[in-house]
Amino acid sequence: MSLANLDFTEEVKEINDYLSTLKDQSPFDDEINDLINQILQNGGKRIRPLICLLSFEMISNKARDDTSFAAACALEVIHNASLLVDDIFDKDIFRRNEKSFYLKYSTFAALSISYSMSSLALSLAAKTKLIDVVDELVKTIHNLSSSLFLEEKFRSGEKRMSKEEALLLIDRKTSSLFEAASVIGGVLGTSSKEDRVNMKNFGKYFGRAFQLRDDLLAITSTSKKLGKSGVLTDISNRIQTYIVLETIDLVKKEEKDILIRYYLERKEYSPQKIRKIIAKSASIKLIEKEINNYINLAIEILEKYPQSESRDKLISITNTLRLI
Repeated sequence: MSLANLDFTEEVKEINDYLSTLKDQSPFDDEINDLINQILQNGGKRIRPLICLLSFEMISNKARDDTSFAAACALEVIHNASLLVDDIFDKDIFRRNEKSFYLKYSTFAALSISYSMSSLALSLAAKTKLIDVVDELVKTIHNLSSSLFLEEKFRSGEKRMSKEEALLLIDRKTSSLFEAASVIGGVLGTSSKEDRVNMKNFGKYFGRAFQLRDDLLAITSTSKKLGKSGVLTDISNRIQTYIVLETIDLVKKEEKDILIRYYLERKEYSPQKIRKIIAKSASIKLIEKEINNYINLAIEILEKYPQSESRDKLISITNTLRLI
């Protein structure tokens, strides 16, 4: 995703400034605080806290403040905590063009820091003094955790997963944080029940477009461009992603048999061969259209709200997900 043509300089700087203060707010000892700070300062587009802050401003018509920054940065802390576990689970070697945390330190250290960051995020959410904000974050942590349990089924090779199950995984693993970001932004802005439903759906559609785009780029891009070692990770781990399931439905019998033997019967084929089958299939164009459909649905929700700078920025962020 490129935000290069959008002006979020002020928001991102303020988010980074707030994240840099967490060392002083954290109850942990210096060594743990230093590691958490290192993780949080190691790049990241800050899309989730951005969505939270902009949703707050769009719905409340108020300026962002310490309370909204605490909630927004709680989401960024949870996101980074989940990446520590994801890299272990996926055996990823790089994250943001650096060696993954669990390889630099240890699996034990990564899990320990992830737990600490989760508790720190809840502490930040509590600073808002709004139980609905804490509740949304708790639900998000549950969804992220349960997504690992669900994803293991996608690796088992015991049966072919359905597209509905693949979307469920996307909703738990990816959309849940975007839903939380937009809903919490609304809660901070004393939103109505209708607003909460709108923002939850916005986050769901945004998250689906985001993950399908990520999966597509993992097939068509390179590790260097992605900044992580995810180009062949899903294929090597034999995860039946949504794009894989679409490909199985669309390719010729010979290629379909190869994919079924690879994903369901665990026969040995090179990940490069599997990637080539997917990359040249009609599923690529189909997924591009589905991404655009989710983007359009997300923007339709935003266009229900009066024109404002924050609404226009949310629309701009959503449009950066387009590939065609």
